Amino acid sequence: MTRFHKVILEIVRPGPPHNQLLSPLTPYMALCGEGSPITFHINLEHHKLISRLQQLRYLAFEGGNIVAVSNRMREAAVIELAETVGGVLTDIRTLLAEVWRAKSAVGSNRDEEPQFVHLRLVLGGSELSLIPFEMALAPPAMPGEGLEFSLQLGMPVVLTREIRSSRLGPTSWDRSSPKVLLVSAAPGGLRIPLSSHVHALRAAIEPWVKWSKPSERDAEMALEELRLPYVKERLRILTDASVEDIYEICSKEAFTHVHILAHGDHDEIAGEQRFGIALCTKGNPSAKEVVSGKRLASALQAEGADGVRRSQPLVVTLATCDSGNPGSVLVPGGSIAHDLHAAGIPWVFASQFPLTVAGSVRMTEALYPRLLRGDDPRQVIYEVRRQLYMSAQRDHDWASLVVYASVPEDIQDQVADYFERQARGALNVGLEHADAADAAGRESEAEAALDRVAELLELWEARLPGGTSVKERSRRAECYGMKGSTFKRIAVLWSTRAQRNDSEAAKCESARSSALAYYRKALDQYRRAVNEGVLEGDKYHWTATQTLSIAAFLGEPPDPVMLKAAIEIATQNLKQPAASDRAWAHGSLAELEMLRTYHAKDAAISAKTIRRSVLDHCKSLVDLMGFSSFHVYSTRRQFERYLRHWRRTEWDAIAQAAIEALTPSTEKDAGIKP
Repeated sequence: MTRFHKVILEIVRPGPPHNQLLSPLTPYMALCGEGSPITFHINLEHHKLISRLQQLRYLAFEGGNIVAVSNRMREAAVIELAETVGGVLTDIRTLLAEVWRAKSAVGSNRDEEPQFVHLRLVLGGSELSLIPFEMALAPPAMPGEGLEFSLQLGMPVVLTREIRSSRLGPTSWDRSSPKVLLVSAAPGGLRIPLSSHVHALRAAIEPWVKWSKPSERDAEMALEELRLPYVKERLRILTDASVEDIYEICSKEAFTHVHILAHGDHDEIAGEQRFGIALCTKGNPSAKEVVSGKRLASALQAEGADGVRRSQPLVVTLATCDSGNPGSVLVPGGSIAHDLHAAGIPWVFASQFPLTVAGSVRMTEALYPRLLRGDDPRQVIYEVRRQLYMSAQRDHDWASLVVYASVPEDIQDQVADYFERQARGALNVGLEHADAADAAGRESEAEAALDRVAELLELWEARLPGGTSVKERSRRAECYGMKGSTFKRIAVLWSTRAQRNDSEAAKCESARSSALAYYRKALDQYRRAVNEGVLEGDKYHWTATQTLSIAAFLGEPPDPVMLKAAIEIATQNLKQPAASDRAWAHGSLAELEMLRTYHAKDAAISAKTIRRSVLDHCKSLVDLMGFSSFHVYSTRRQFERYLRHWRRTEWDAIAQAAIEALTPSTEKDAGIKP
């Protein structure tokens, strides 16, 4: 489990944020950690900084002509600016103290967990946002002295920016299932690497795009063709976009991530040049309209068509040159990224200099798979920057990356919850893929899908906390339970393959052997989950029920003690306020009542009574959630396993009755529209 040590550095000065130039005469105040405020001066003349920043551009205007900036000049400017900005940080002594405090915490860590310093930079003046803090060299006496501050490994530092108001209402990282909107615009024949970005985003969402077994009617269609509707549930593409088009699609659909691929361009405000995004004009894709960050924010936060909700993207990525560049500091506002963040978008990834075409693709390829997987965004920032640096030839895209972020205090818990939810979704899709490929006779493809499932399970277990608190034990119980569930489904796949190959003795026996091996692995994992002793919620009765069912199938000794405990805890959960929790309890109790026939044979309860109890719980489950719910589908699928794969004479009739009770008799019952 990765640990982050928070360091907040706030640099302020008197007066409004705008209309102030950098000058060695201007006093600034730095507030960092528990130390006293530091008054210091930034030894930079505004025009000299602008001149140096111009040297970081790949093309420049000279005598009315566009000329290439030589590699030698750009590389020299990077080195010079890195030293200059490092000197600015050197003057803030309290920053050094806070970083060393974090370094000491790392030294005392005996678990060898990854450790990072999260430097949250709060800037109180528009002119300060011109300074490329991300490319600074580590100041003297700091870990990694003389190396790039945001790249060095001695004490990895993740730098994010924020504005003071953005700290008031950070948005939950784990609020909804991810859905990505790719917005592209290339008015007037401008060239953009659209296909590369589409490919990168399509690859990033792949683990969560559903699979389904083709029906006889769809037999001629490729599996990938059948998945297109599921792709659209995760990724939408808006080309030749105008700001009105963005508003329209955001009013109709909710997106968690918005990726904007377009060119940056100058936007004049009150006679001063700022940077905006070159979008298309509404109804005329060949005409250009430069849109400011404030206008773009309004489009991205469109009112829903129902008049109830409002679009609230969690992450906006700007694959756009100068999207983090404020331009003139004489008028209110800031860069596109600053304005989006100020408008309430929690995470904005942008570029403070021109971004190379190759760099924009590399950034997208490195960023989205990990963001969507549920990695901590702060660690993602660090690794994306390092990958950009590693892949750089003669560019400085690594230094161009700038991130505005509102970080909630409990982000690590939110990230852990998000990762677990994404892992569950990816595991389910991976198993669907294996089932679909196996049913189509593509056994090697099915086994490759199962290998990816196994890798994800290993990743999940590697991220588990090692403590003894209820929360930490609960996380372990969830992981072990999901491992058990996954191994059980793999066992069912092998069992199905054995049935399909029953005419070939060798293949059939090999598949049966694999199925039994996975059933035993599933039982071991379910027992690990039960042994974590987490009694609250549904984790105990879920994992205990699965333990009891597989133990009965494998002929393990009856366990009336676990059966009794599981029934008691599931019964208590019938009092939970959430209908979903009560529904899962009814599903478990339906199974547990049937499992009495194996684990409590001596109990004075007739088969007729057990059958009636099972059906009562099935009816309650349907009444709560409806036939079309996942709760009913999952419970019905479990009872089908009892009939198809785990057959025992004492429960066959009960399982059949449960399946019938959980199966709609009409389209109306099923919630299917005619």
